[in-house]
Amino acid sequence: MAERVEVFARKASGLTREAGLLDTTYFGIMNNAVPVGIWYVCEGFAWLPGANLGLASIISLILIVGGFAFAWGILGGSMPRSGGSYVYNSRIIHPAIGLGVSFCNAAFVMLSWIWVLAPWVGEVGLPIMAGTLGIAPEAVERFTFGWGLYGVSTIVNVTGFLAILAGMRFYFRIQKAFVTWSLIGAAIAGVIIMTTSHAEFVSIWNSYAAQTGALDWGATVSGAAAEMGGIPETWNWKATIGMMLPVSWMALYGYIITFIGGEIKSPRKNIFRAQILNVVVCIAFLLWVGLSYQRMLGWEGMHALNWIESEGWMGYTFPFIATYINMASMIVGFNVALGFIMGGAFIVAVWLWIAFSYVAWSRAAFAWGMDRLGPRWFTDISPRFGQPVKLLLVMLIASQAALTHYCWHPEVLGGIGVEVMQLVSVFGVTTVACMIFPYVKKARHIWDASPYKAWRIGKVPVATIVGCVGLILVVILVYAFYASEGLAFMHDVWTAIYIIAWLLGIGWYFIWKSKRAKEGIDVSLAFKEIPPE
Repeated sequence: MAERVEVFARKASGLTREAGLLDTTYFGIMNNAVPVGIWYVCEGFAWLPGANLGLASIISLILIVGGFAFAWGILGGSMPRSGGSYVYNSRIIHPAIGLGVSFCNAAFVMLSWIWVLAPWVGEVGLPIMAGTLGIAPEAVERFTFGWGLYGVSTIVNVTGFLAILAGMRFYFRIQKAFVTWSLIGAAIAGVIIMTTSHAEFVSIWNSYAAQTGALDWGATVSGAAAEMGGIPETWNWKATIGMMLPVSWMALYGYIITFIGGEIKSPRKNIFRAQILNVVVCIAFLLWVGLSYQRMLGWEGMHALNWIESEGWMGYTFPFIATYINMASMIVGFNVALGFIMGGAFIVAVWLWIAFSYVAWSRAAFAWGMDRLGPRWFTDISPRFGQPVKLLLVMLIASQAALTHYCWHPEVLGGIGVEVMQLVSVFGVTTVACMIFPYVKKARHIWDASPYKAWRIGKVPVATIVGCVGLILVVILVYAFYASEGLAFMHDVWTAIYIIAWLLGIGWYFIWKSKRAKEGIDVSLAFKEIPPE
């Protein structure tokens, strides 16, 4: 038999701890993208008529903080290494499960996010910006499809790649500026909407409609209501539970902090704190701006206008799309400075998602390489950039191919399909890992060293309780996807995609385990401890 050799590729990862608490919290807020998230949640009224936004947001806040945020904080603080859920699930459950989860999330999902989201800058961001500045929509129409959209998407993708290539210290500077911009933009819209009464909004709408020859507010709402098959008189539980799916879009994605766990200063404190802070900040913005918007538009207006924005309607002829940002801009008379801040906030928030996808993919694949579950170059860190450059280039090439597909075959609501894949493949499995963490024998030495070992309610570890709470939320959100009639057209296709991605991930593990065994390397040794710093 070949001589058994040490499994780890090196004694140290080569990654450095660059992120403080603000950087880490902003990293979570960045991935929840406040100005984009508010738009996305409001759009949910188009396919979830009768939703109670306030109730859906509060229930989500309780379950996300008491479930996911605590779970990711406990796991991240106990195993502060870059690589995300792969590190936790491979050590607690099984390396094949860890690789399956990570393959779905870091490889397929991160590629899918670039595929879906980079085009949003052209499809949605530029039209919003044009509307806030009073620019005719025809001026940016060429960038919303085909070659024009491909050009915009390519610029977004390549600049995101370059920002990460330059190193995390450089990226965190951009992140501070852009996340602050995104929050200020959402706050400006919130202040404008909050201080405008329903009567004042109707008066402004009708005045602008008279100038442009558009329908007045009453005719717009009644016409859209008829087209959408009527608006419920009051809220209902089915739609409210469904609304938790888009609400979760801007509240639970702070989990991505764990991808840079090995690059956070004082990780045992800062990972946990940042997980809580990013959720609270994002839901607070949603409750403030979203409920103020509903009050200003009225119950029927909230449904009608967001249906118009989502589905389009010939009766709406204003020269801008019907988003909350554009309505705020109309209220202040299309002030150029305020419009630029609000419209730009949407664009920079989307751009940050693209940059992050490069971080997530490279850190996860790097972690696989550290465990010898991939080519040796997976662990190559460039001395010049301090980044796994070869992994970043792999994503750049793959994502450009994906964008070529999307720009000529745009996917309606593809983002929801990707989100549900993460819920099942990442959040569902990882909450189970957190539940059983205190009781798994092979991970006992990690648990014993955890700063959260003493956290108990009665005799039950807090890790187990929050894992259960997180799993409950996963079940609710997955149910919301499969129970929603408006999303039925996506069910079969995306279920097949989930299964295929999982099979590929598990297959990757067994292929590389077998390959390393032939080289005399027992990869199972790696999973008896967490990777080196």
